[in-house]
Formats: sequence, structure tokens, C-alpha cells
Amino acid sequence: MTWQNIKSKLAGWSRKLLVGPFAAQGIARAVHIAAWLSLMAVLLLFWMGAPTRYNLLALLLLAVSIVSGAGLALVSVRFLGAFSKPMLWACLLFVAVFTFPFFFLGPLFLALAALSGVCVAALGYALSASTEASAWKRVTSGSFGIAVLLAFALALALDGWSVDEDIRWQPMVDESLQIAAATNAEHSFTQFTYGPGTDSHRSAFGDKVRYKTESVDASKLLDGWEGLAGWARSGFWNTDPDTLPLRGTVWLPDAEGPLPIVLIVHGNHSMEDYSDDGYAYLGEMFARRGLIAVSVDQNMLNSSISNSLNLFDGGLEKENDARGWLLLEHLKQWRSWSKDPTHELFARADLDRVVLIGHSRGGEAVSEAAVFNRLPAYPDDATLAFDYNFGLRGVIAIAPVDHQYNPRGRATVMQDVNYLVIHGSHDSDVTAFAGSATFNRLTFDTCVDCFKAGFYLIGANHGQFNTGWGAVDSPTPFNWLLNRHPLIDGTLQRQVAQTLFAAFIESVIFGNTQYQAFLADPHRAAQRLPESVRFLSQYQSAADRPLANFEEDADVSSGTAPGVTLSAQALSLWREAVVDLKWRDTDSASVLLGWSDQGATDSKAPAYSVLFEDAVLVRSGDALTFDLAMSESTPGDLQDYESPEVIDLTLLVRDRAGHTAHLPLSKRRVLLPQVQPVLYKHAMFNSDADSEVVMQRYRFPLQEFARQNPALDASQIVEVRFQFDRTPEGSLWLDNIALNPGLN
Repeated sequence: MTWQNIKSKLAGWSRKLLVGPFAAQGIARAVHIAAWLSLMAVLLLFWMGAPTRYNLLALLLLAVSIVSGAGLALVSVRFLGAFSKPMLWACLLFVAVFTFPFFFLGPLFLALAALSGVCVAALGYALSASTEASAWKRVTSGSFGIAVLLAFALALALDGWSVDEDIRWQPMVDESLQIAAATNAEHSFTQFTYGPGTDSHRSAFGDKVRYKTESVDASKLLDGWEGLAGWARSGFWNTDPDTLPLRGTVWLPDAEGPLPIVLIVHGNHSMEDYSDDGYAYLGEMFARRGLIAVSVDQNMLNSSISNSLNLFDGGLEKENDARGWLLLEHLKQWRSWSKDPTHELFARADLDRVVLIGHSRGGEAVSEAAVFNRLPAYPDDATLAFDYNFGLRGVIAIAPVDHQYNPRGRATVMQDVNYLVIHGSHDSDVTAFAGSATFNRLTFDTCVDCFKAGFYLIGANHGQFNTGWGAVDSPTPFNWLLNRHPLIDGTLQRQVAQTLFAAFIESVIFGNTQYQAFLADPHRAAQRLPESVRFLSQYQSAADRPLANFEEDADVSSGTAPGVTLSAQALSLWREAVVDLKWRDTDSASVLLGWSDQGATDSKAPAYSVLFEDAVLVRSGDALTFDLAMSESTPGDLQDYESPEVIDLTLLVRDRAGHTAHLPLSKRRVLLPQVQPVLYKHAMFNSDADSEVVMQRYRFPLQEFARQNPALDASQIVEVRFQFDRTPEGSLWLDNIALNPGLN
């Protein structure tokens, strides 16, 4: 076959592929070139920096793209109309190529897409040799295609442009709380790493480790590390489930030990984009406060594009039990060093003062570690014995997942440990406040001074708690759809985390009750948080004396404490139910109350009452606490009901002698609608499920009621009544009505 014949054949194929309106041809040309340039760039990156197994994977991707592209071209030529052929080819190739290899290379694609648009102008002349169109038509079609691609890339690059959010906010009005300085003076610190010293990807965990560690056997805790995906994972990390490394970055204070120790563990991310170095801002802060801080490397358990090599099971999954177990193995290593008189770390770490911090899957892993810490063996295979029993003082969960690991098929339940959970309203990875379910399940049986606090940070996302993950919470190409415009600045988001975590450490490690009071009511010391911060908060303690938490039975008239009864009048909606989140529930029941002014009279206004007898101990220094959230449920049979912009109500207390006092809810803050963030740039990707019930804790000291009516005896309260007399109609969730001794 002569060169002329080959050229004629190629020209014939080009005509078939490029038939149709010239605008569609231009878009198709631009997309084709962008796709192939991007794919070749990925191939080159793999070839330069990844093991042979990933080179094979990249070659496989290239082969699949060539075959599928040729098949699409043949189908489009034979069966489709002139207009749809190039557009379908371009769109399908775009989806097939970009959704797979660019799991963590999204910014690179945008740059290549823009560059390819420029290249189309020059390459268009080569393509035009096979068409019969005039030069100006070819230039016009090519220019139109370039413009469309560049506009598309620009739209994806913008933070957001869709709907302005209507998130109402009003600061809580409460007593001021002056907090003393931190317990410890600021310390200098040194930073180093430990591990087996065999990591070929990072020198800090290779030949630069200060202390070498032995590997551990996690084979009984890991599922899915097999097949081609397991083969690729083992090849990348040079390890297997029975030889997992213990690697960590340490910030060690220049202070005399033994010192409290904090372990920080990341969550799931691309394993090739290391996550453990994203918490240096926490490690440095803790070290300055006199704590040993360790950022634990568990990247070998994270996701990878190589998971797709296992066509059916997807590779490693449901590994949060292993993540939690590994944290305890790190503590076991520190215990060994601390007890060895010949080691440089002898007597440096205090294993009776330990705090665990986890983000995302790591946020569930720390709760698993808290449970495993007290168990004699692994629940799913008791042949794996445990012997830990560290002095775990507290657990901090950052946007945690929940229910990935269920011992005995049930949700994990922590006991007798202090807990802090923080979640962002604009988290588009863990989209539901799953940590609130972990919060609700936590019980206090023997710990008399334990507490749990929840913090829902409006405008925060998932990734900005880690400096490396950043403002996008989804892999490419889904991250192009995210609406990042409403996000708060990442530095501010981490500053809030530092403030809360420092207060938690001061409380559970150093026993500073003022910081516990801050976590109980962050509004009381709002000066410690930036003025622009908006949040909802929850808090419960072992010192609370519950009146009604709606967990005991199906009787809507019975309270939680003995002698407590519940009643209502003139309500159009009254039922107890488990509260739903966006994609699961809170593992907790609340009471749903609704009312309207239809048929209401002054003598019988809508109200909900908590009545208690002598069995309930009331002290004059107690505070009445409860959780509220506005509901979107229609109260009764109202037509065209719309939730009110705010809800206010009256709190009434009555003593044994019949004296009453009342205060408006708005003395603290009116009840606002549920936060409904706009997570995506286009409204079609958002839904009503973007809102969820997040409770806000309210606190009213009984002495405030006594000041409103001096005749009231605050130590003889027998009724608390919620009167719905300030908003004509509405519905709300009410939970955790309790008496709290208060914190000064």
C-alpha cells in the first residue's frame, strides 16, 4: 500500500468522524485533543514516579481508551445522525477518560484543557486537510470549540455562582465567662519521625527516621487486601496486611516528662497523596502546650485508583477497625519506649493521659480504639488478644463517619470517656452529621466528671481541617460541581478547631473546669472565637440529671427520671420519634411538637409540660438545659404551611407553692430554621435533603427565673412548661431536658 493510499484512507476516516455541523466538529476536536493530552500526561507521571505495576495500569487505561474510542466512532458512523455523532463521541470519551485516571489530578486537567484549547488552533489545520469545508468555516468551527472548552474549564474552576444561601444566624445571648490563661507555659519542641525506615516514597519515613519500629500483623482485621488491587497496593507500599508499618511524625516538647500524649490520625484520601502531614498545625500547637503529639501515617489503608483492578469487590474497604487497632499499637510502642531505661524516650510519655484525634474515617477509628482499649480480644476474632488499657482521657472526632465497623453487627458504643465532635455544615464528603449519632450513643456509667460536646460549624467543609486536602471534598470530576463560594477560609476553620481542641485538652488533661464551661456553652466566651464564626453546639455531662430524653419507652407521657410525667395541651402535633439526618438517623429519639393558633384560647394556649415529684432533686444553683431544632413538619391540617422564619416561645417554671416565673426563649436566642447549605454550583444537584436536624443546646439557670419573680423558690420547682405563645404556628424537635449543676 502506497503512502497516497494510506493518506486517502486516513482522510476517509477523518471525514466520517468529523461530519456534522462545524460548531460540533470544533467542540469534538478540542475535547479529543484535551482528552488525549491529559491521558498521556497521566501516563508520563506514572512512568516517572510509580512502580511497574502502575505503569501497567496506565498502559491498560490507554489501551481501553483506544479500543473504546474506535468502537464509539464506528457506532456513531453507522447508526447516528450527522449532528449527534461528534457530540456523542466527545461526551462519552470525556466521561470514560476523565472520571477514572484523574482521581487526584483535577487541577492538572484544568491546566491541560486550557493548553489543549490553544493547541487546537494549530492542529486544526492538519485536521482540515481531510475536510471539504472552506478555511473560514474551519477557523470558525475550531474557534467556537476552543471558546466552549475554555468557558467550560472556567466554569469548573470558579468557586461557585448558583444560589445565594439563606442561612439565618443570631449569636446566643448568655452570661459572659472569663477564662484564665492555659495551664502550661509555651514550650519549644523538636520534630522527628519513627517507622521501619523502609518507605521508598518519603525520605522522612525512609533513611531519615530517628527511631525504627517493627511491623505489626493486621491480617485478622483487614478485608479486601487481595486480588489485583491488593497486589498493586502491596507493590506500592512494599508491605502486606501481616507486615503493616508503625510510622508517625512526632512533635516532642522540650520539657521534663512524663508528658501527656496525643495521637492524630487522618481519614480516607488517595493513598498516593499523603494525608498525615496535614495536621502539623495541631501537632505544633499541642507540643507548645506541653503534650507529645504524633501524626500517625495510615496512608497504606487509603483508597487508590488501583482498587478498580478488582472488578467486583473494589479492593480494601470497611477497615476502620484496623485503623483504630493501629492507633493502640502505636501507643503500645510508646509504652515500650517509655519503660526502656536504655531508650532516649524513656519516661517521656505518660500513657495514663492519652487523647486520640481522628478525621473522617479516622474519626470513627478513634471511637473503635476507645472500645478496643478496654476489651480482652478482637470482637470479630477472639484469637486476636488485646492487652492495652491505656489511660484514655478523651476522644476528638473531626467530621467522622459512623457505622462502617459494627462489632457483633451493632453500632459502636463508647463508655466513660470525654468526647468532642466537630462537623462542618458544608461537608460534601461526609454530608450528614454522622458524629452526632456517636455522640448520642456514648454513655457515662462510672465516670462522674466526663462530658461530651458537639460543634456544628457553619460554612466549614470536610477537607480544610487537613491542610493538604483543601477546599474540595470530592474526587475529580465531581469536585468541579462543588459550590465553594460559601466556604469559610481554611485558616479560620482550622483556628476554630485549634480553639476547641485546646479547650478540650485543658479540661480533660489538666482539669481546668473553666475550659469545660466554655465547651458547654461556647457563646459564654465568644471572645475566644472569631466574630465571624457561626455555629450550633451540644453538650451533655455525667453530672446532668435527665428529666426527659425520650429514650426509655414508647409511652409519650413518661419521662426519664422516676416520678417525671409529660403532658400537653392544644397541640396539633405530638409524637416521639428517632431523628433523621441526611442519609441516616441520629440513633436518638426526640419529641416532635407542633401548634397553630387555630382554635387556641388564652386559657388553653398550646403548651408542653414536664412535671416531677419529690423524687427529683432540684438545687437552686441548677440550670435548666434542653436541646431544640426547628422542624419542617406541618403542624396539624394546615394548608400551604411554610415554616416560620424564627420561633420564639415562653419558658415557665412553677414551684411547689404555686409561684411561677417565665422567660422568653429569645433571652438566649430565638430558634432559627435548619441550616440548608448549597453544596453544588447548580440547583439540580441540590435537594431538600441537604438540610438536617442539628440541635442547639439552651441553658437557663433557675436563679434567672427567681430574679424574674422573687417569690419563686428555685429549689422547689415541680413543673417546667414550654408555652407556644410567641409564634402563631410552627413545629420543633425538643430533646434532653435536664437539670445541670452548672459550671462557673
